Amino acid sequence: MKRSRKKLNKSWIVIFVLSILVILGFLLLFTNPSFWFKKSVHEEAKSYTTKHCLVFYPDSSTGKQKAKELAKSKNDDKVYDYSLIPYGDYYLVNYGSGYSYFVDSEYNAITINELNDQGKKKVADYLRYWVKKLLPDTYYSDTFLNDSYIDNLSFDGVTYEIEDENLKCRFPNYDVDVLVPLKYIQEELGMNFGYEDEIYSKPIYIDKDHPVICLTFDDGPDFSCEKQYSSSVKIVETLYKYDATATFYCIGDNLENREYWSDYEVYDFLVGSINNGNEYGSLTQTYENNIIDYATEGEIDKAIAGPVDFFKKYINYEIKTYRPPYGVFSDEVLAVQDYPAILWCVDSGDWAYDDADTTYENIMSLDLLDGDILLFSDIYDSTAEAMEKIIPELINQGYQLVTVSEMLKYEGIDISTLKYYYNLNPSPYYE
Repeated sequence: MKRSRKKLNKSWIVIFVLSILVILGFLLLFTNPSFWFKKSVHEEAKSYTTKHCLVFYPDSSTGKQKAKELAKSKNDDKVYDYSLIPYGDYYLVNYGSGYSYFVDSEYNAITINELNDQGKKKVADYLRYWVKKLLPDTYYSDTFLNDSYIDNLSFDGVTYEIEDENLKCRFPNYDVDVLVPLKYIQEELGMNFGYEDEIYSKPIYIDKDHPVICLTFDDGPDFSCEKQYSSSVKIVETLYKYDATATFYCIGDNLENREYWSDYEVYDFLVGSINNGNEYGSLTQTYENNIIDYATEGEIDKAIAGPVDFFKKYINYEIKTYRPPYGVFSDEVLAVQDYPAILWCVDSGDWAYDDADTTYENIMSLDLLDGDILLFSDIYDSTAEAMEKIIPELINQGYQLVTVSEMLKYEGIDISTLKYYYNLNPSPYYE
């Protein structure tokens, strides 16, 4: 019996040793010894390991899913540990350069099912941006722009998820993913990602295959009547409907001396127009005199600074350019100004005729060229009416309608280095 027991003990020892060797062989075959005994800096972290990758992840189902995604994309024998970066009420899980995602306080994915109306408007802005960038053949059509206008756009079937620092909106009808920066839409989501408030302006994409022109409007804003009748309001609405933007040169007295508009209505309109991508500049405080008629540098500065100070004080908006009344300036004026004077090369003649059909025909009869700056006035109802035909037709012809600053940026011109600017194309006047 003793001999049998000894043989049995030896057999168990052999089996045990062989088992250990098999386990070690398995570990060596399917795991990486360099990963053994590695620990995350986070005590609660879990890990996902492959032969070529060790990923630590926050303890949640989302964390494990993301760890697997990261591991499958790597083949570099590295250990990936994460950092948790607080963003308001949420965390950014960051694996260094190129891989990150947002989670809630339980480290799970953020679920978004719906947006409020203002959020949908911003998503519509970015839909047009991404379609123009990715599907230009679809974009240059008033049909698409009309269908993607916020009042007409369908959100049926649209899905939302957080990707990096964006809200990704999947539009199945256009087969496109729309990325909206969280900093611009956190309030509309009812979520605090910790971004500071700033004035939103819709995104602008300028492609290289279509000519760029600038619509500019002088003499306004039109606050001389109730809001629903204002030509400035109608022009801004038409621009937004067709994803166009323009530069408006304002008279300070029009901003301040009002009978029908309250302060709140003025601020709300101007901020809304800026949100729509439009730009504002100074046409001096009174528009009574040529700038060259002012006797001193101080008087010149004061005249131009009127609208500049108004926008800075009440809108927190920085004006970048001005337009001298009647286009008249001198070297002495340019020398004392930090802002560049923006002139024009095409005069619509709307101020001379005050007739929508004539304004339309004056513009559409021209062979407009890349970089043209067009002059209109936004205080005429006839101009607002003409814009309803001019803007969509120009887009159908392939023109990009952008602000002066966007055009200069696209052309690689540093606006801070300019003293004045206008395109050198012929400048037709209608007399």
